[in-house]
Amino acid sequence: MFHRRPLSVVVWMLLACACQMHPAVAGDAVTFALFTRGWPPFEMVVDGEPEGAALDIFRASMPDGVGTSVKLIPASRSMLRTPGDDIYTRLECREWIDDADNYLWSGPVLTLRTVLLSRRNRPVEYTDASSLHGLTIGCIKSYSYPEVEPLFRSGKAYRYDVNSDVVLLRMLKAGRVDAALFDQYTVRWIIRKSSELSMADFHVAARPLGSAELRFVFNRHPGWEARLPEIDARIRTNREDGVYERIMDRY
Repeated sequence: MFHRRPLSVVVWMLLACACQMHPAVAGDAVTFALFTRGWPPFEMVVDGEPEGAALDIFRASMPDGVGTSVKLIPASRSMLRTPGDDIYTRLECREWIDDADNYLWSGPVLTLRTVLLSRRNRPVEYTDASSLHGLTIGCIKSYSYPEVEPLFRSGKAYRYDVNSDVVLLRMLKAGRVDAALFDQYTVRWIIRKSSELSMADFHVAARPLGSAELRFVFNRHPGWEARLPEIDARIRTNREDGVYERIMDRY
């Protein structure tokens, strides 16, 4: 004899079957892989907790209904190559990643400009390559600066590498280098947070020495590519409304 199951039981069984058929739904949740060594003001670890503008931008950019979390990872870019059901993201420039075509990219989020700083009493303006001839220019070790690399290779300007933005600013203030290269958000944050440095100590050249577009990069999770238009629409709206610049102004 046929016995009808209670409706609640039938619904539960159908949901359970659906979950077994679709163990991972692309877009349910995204994890930001935060670089534990830090990239202030975008990525920082303060008292063991993740902080930074990149996390605020991340949470403001993901579509409604997408869960967001943060994971502290020493080799954060490695998570973009991790197979499986988890979706990872970072805020990067395509130019920074050699195998960029292996990942999924959002539209531009922020324009990151490289600025030239010099001492207030010995300002350096950048008009073209010749305006930097003969100068010793402080750079962050391992960073590439395409606009001035030909000057360094030809010996028309001299590259002085250091490992720390703060150390480089101190050297510039002390006159140990003629000028130094920074991204505009990082140098602004460092000076704001410093008790020994002030914008009054420095001159910022009016013309940037280049720019790159920060974008969200994702691992190639099956089905996630279909959500990129939704993410890009949110990013465009945020840019038009000034959301990202207001976030950066807090740093």
